[in-house]
This record gives sequence, structure tokens and C-alpha cells, in this order.
Amino acid sequence: MNFFTLSHKGQVRPNNEDYAESFQLRWCTLDGTANTFTALLLSDGMGGAAAGEYASGETIKIFRDLIQKELLGDSPEKFASSDLKKFICDTTVLANQTVHQKAKDNPDMEGMGATLVVGLIYQDMLTLGHVGDSRCYLLREGKFKQITHDHSFVQELVDQGKITADQAEKHPNKNVITRAMGVSPTVEAECKTMPLFVGDVLLLCSDGLSGYADMKAVQRLLKEKAEERFVNLHAISQELIDMANGGGGGDNVSVCLYRHHSA
Repeated sequence: MNFFTLSHKGQVRPNNEDYAESFQLRWCTLDGTANTFTALLLSDGMGGAAAGEYASGETIKIFRDLIQKELLGDSPEKFASSDLKKFICDTTVLANQTVHQKAKDNPDMEGMGATLVVGLIYQDMLTLGHVGDSRCYLLREGKFKQITHDHSFVQELVDQGKITADQAEKHPNKNVITRAMGVSPTVEAECKTMPLFVGDVLLLCSDGLSGYADMKAVQRLLKEKAEERFVNLHAISQELIDMANGGGGGDNVSVCLYRHHSA
């Protein structure tokens, strides 16, 4: 298996407000062409207990349901003509409206929200969308880099040149996000497309990983093990969870790992 998802409540929180899942579909067209589609979905809920769990769970449920209904339907072949970037943007709007309305209708859920990071891989192309500070990293030929841009207060300070990236990691307001699912009536996902090459590794994660694990150690782990020919993504995912918990585990932690094979 070239993808795996794992989530843990951490060492401090009584419940897990993260929600993450992944799935893959393979099919052949009538001319014998092989096709592969993979969905990586991750959301970090906020608002406490049931509210945070609802925000993240409902966000991912809407994406999963619409992928199966609108994109795949009864004929996966129509996938080739789908605009995946538009799909992510439109589905983000719908999921945001659903969570926001739920909060309006239930005063005990007021203020709930969630981050979102979605990776849709069709053949050799990645379509990536995100809201908030859940991240996607890419490991390619030994080089590890973040390919999402945090929607957060400290990231804005970094962009303005007021603090460095290292200072941002230690800033007291590093957990303040500027964009989230369900908090406002409208929200816009930041989307991009990029080619993937054989051996590329994607890591989607909540800030329970990036905020508590040493990301340089994460990089070393992925370079050492995720680029092996016969990679065990389950074992690597567990090691990532253990890193976050070993660093304090002050938040829920979720990871989606994917290694790209030829289409």
C-alpha cells in the first residue's frame, strides 16, 4: 500500500478532535489504460469536545461523499475531465456553510471550526487545497519542504518580515489561525496543482505533529525510511505519532502519508 493515515488524541487532550482518512481507486478504461486516484483528507477541529469533533468530521464527510458522488459517480472515466481545483474550492464553500450553520443553530457549538488540508492525486498530478495551519510537506530526492502556506497570525508576521520562521515556532500566538472552516459565513481554500514524480513522498499533518515533533527529525525519518523501495508507511506513521507524543503530545496529532508510484 502506498498510502496510510493515522490519528491519536495525544498525551493531554481527553478526546480527539482531528479527523483524517485516505482512500484510493484504481480502474482500467476500455483501451486498457490503467488509472489511479487517491484522496488524502485531514482536518483539525476546534471548539472543544463535541463541537470540534463535529467540525472536523463533517468537513471530511462532505469531501468524502462528494468525491464519491460528484467526481467518481458511476463512471470513473469522467474523472479525466474533472477540474479538481474547482472541486476543492466549491466543496470547501459547501462544508464551511454546513459547519457555520450548525454553529448558528446550536449555541453550545458557537465558535467551533476546523482546519482542512486535502490532497487529490490523479495519475501524476497533485491537486492540493488547505484552510488554516494543517500542513502538507513534500519529500523529493532527499529534499523536504512545506508546500502549504499557513493561514496564521505568525505566518503573516513572517511574510511581513517582522519575525523569522524560527521565531514563529516559539511565538506565544503561534496557534492563532486567520482562516478556518465554519467560523465565518464564507471561506476560501488556497489551492494549487503540481506534478508528482515516482518516489515523491507527501506528508499531511495537523499541528499536533508540526507543533510538538522536531521537524528536522521528521525529515531525517522520512529520508531514511520513506524513500526505501519496500516502504512501510504504517510503521512510519506510528513513529511520527510517537515523535509528537514524545515531544509533549499537547494536542491531537494526525498524519496522512503517501508515496507516489508510476500512474
